[in-house]
Parts: sequence; structure tokens; C-alpha cells
Amino acid sequence: MKQSATMKITRAIFFSPVFLLLLLFISVSCGKKGDPTLKAFEQPQTPSNLRAIHREDKLYLLWDFPKAAERTIAGFILLKSSGQDRGFEKLLHLPPDKRLHIDTGFSPGAEYDYKIISQSHTAVYGSDSNIISVTFLETPSPPASVTFRAEQNALFLSWQSTGPVRYNVYRSYEKGNYGITPVNRSPLSENTFRDIFTTSKPVYYTIRSLRDTPVRNEGAPSPELTVNPFDFIPSAPKRLQSLATPDRIFLYWDEPAETWVTGFRVYRKSEGTDYILIGETQIPTFVDKENTSVKRDYRVTAVGPSREGPATELPGIVFAPGR
Repeated sequence: MKQSATMKITRAIFFSPVFLLLLLFISVSCGKKGDPTLKAFEQPQTPSNLRAIHREDKLYLLWDFPKAAERTIAGFILLKSSGQDRGFEKLLHLPPDKRLHIDTGFSPGAEYDYKIISQSHTAVYGSDSNIISVTFLETPSPPASVTFRAEQNALFLSWQSTGPVRYNVYRSYEKGNYGITPVNRSPLSENTFRDIFTTSKPVYYTIRSLRDTPVRNEGAPSPELTVNPFDFIPSAPKRLQSLATPDRIFLYWDEPAETWVTGFRVYRKSEGTDYILIGETQIPTFVDKENTSVKRDYRVTAVGPSREGPATELPGIVFAPGR
């Protein structure tokens, strides 16, 4: 009887829904994973477009790799060769989110080869990237006498030539902080550059000379050029004149030499009063329609991106009422 009762209890437990679910969970958890195990040993994706920039005493190595594929690799291995008789040797291991390495271990005039591969989490290596050869030439002297000329929507940079070289222009909105990508799309052969004129904030420039070689061999930067539109002060308007008619007075003056002028302000002073602003215009003409026979004086100023220039005055204008 005891055995029978025990067996009944055991069967009740074994065939209960909770116990069956527990067995199902264990069997699924301990089963073979199939494809994920096979994929773990697949060759990882290859880094591409390995390129180099030689700047002074540093070599910037850059490459491309999909952001979405970073989780599939443990990192990159950068390899370097210093001669045809010597094979590639591992330079260092880099994390999967890296796309840039700066190498300083080279000698002037020497030639080196570089390539990069990816490594999976299971130590499987990918295919080699393209090989890039770098000859460390003497870098050219930096440009001197960098100046600018501002127009309404353009900024023209110019500098002193440094010989049979090309140039790259670097722009920044943070003083002294420049990246490695120039503003110009390809190296410049002329010592001039046209850029968009930004009137809302200061902008900084530096120019680098470079050799005309497959690898960018750049020299030191030129002195930094600051273009601060808040310092631009237009000159006073010239040849301010008036024309009185029966119902209004026309004011007109010459176009300013500064093409970056954004407009003009017109002030008027009557007898016993001080100058007051009566209007603004974006063209060198203004019409005063106030109908009064009192003699008045006018003052006109030009306005730059943020500052107003000195005034030109035209005193003693008398309104000519109709008859």
C-alpha cells in the first residue's frame, strides 16, 4: 500500500503541468544553438579605404568600416612593413569603434606599407584591407601673410606662395581647434580661396602647404587668421544729398565700398530737439514724408553685420510746401 501511494504521488508530480513546463524549458535551454555557433566562426567583414595623411611628425591612418558591424568583431589589427625584405608585423590592436590611428614611429625619407584587418570574437581574421605605401618626404614651409577680403556673401582668402606646392584651407568656429579635413574639396594650386561669408559668428582659418603626392604630405599650419564680423565697421556714407518736393523730402547717397553692409539708418533733428531715428533702408535712398516747414538736419549711417558706422550729416534742409 505504501508503494502504491508513493507511485501515485510521483505520477501526480511528473505529469503535472508545472513539471512538464519545467522539463520543456530545460530541454530548450540545453539544446544545440545551430546557426549562431556556425556564424561565430565566419570571417568578419573587411575594413576598406585605408588612407594616410602625413602632417609634420605624425601619420594619420584612417579607414572605413560599417557602424552596424562593430558588434561582430573584437577589434582591428593594424600591420606595418618597413621594407620589401620584411613582412608585415602587428603594430597594435584597436577597438571596434576606432577609425583613426596616429603613428609616430617612422624615419624621414623612409617608406612604409600599412594594412589593417578585423578580428572576430572567436579569433577569426578577416581579409586584408588595401595596402597603402607612405614615403615620408620633407614637409613644405607654411604659408605666410594670410589676409582676407569680405564681400556681401563671400570671403576671399589670399596668402603668400611658398613655391611649387599645393594648399589646403582649414576652417574652425573654435579658436585653435582644427580637424584633418580641409574646406576645399581638392588641393589648391593657387594661393587664393573663396569661402562663404558667415556674419553671425567669428570664424578662424589656417592654411597648410602640401606636396603633390598620392599621400597627403602637409607642412605646419600658417598663422591663424581671425574673421570676426562683429569687428566690421562700415565707413560713413558719401555724397549725402536731398531733394525737397511739395509733400516729401528725398535723401540719397552713394553706394558704400563695403559690400557686406546690411543697411542704413536715417536720423532727423528739428529745432530744439536731438537726433531721432526715423527709419531704416537697405538701399541708399530714403523718403521723409513728415509734412512740416520747420528746418531740419539729417544724419545717415551704414550698418555692418553687427555694428553701426560713423554718420554723414546734412544740415539746414527746408521743406517746400505746395502752393
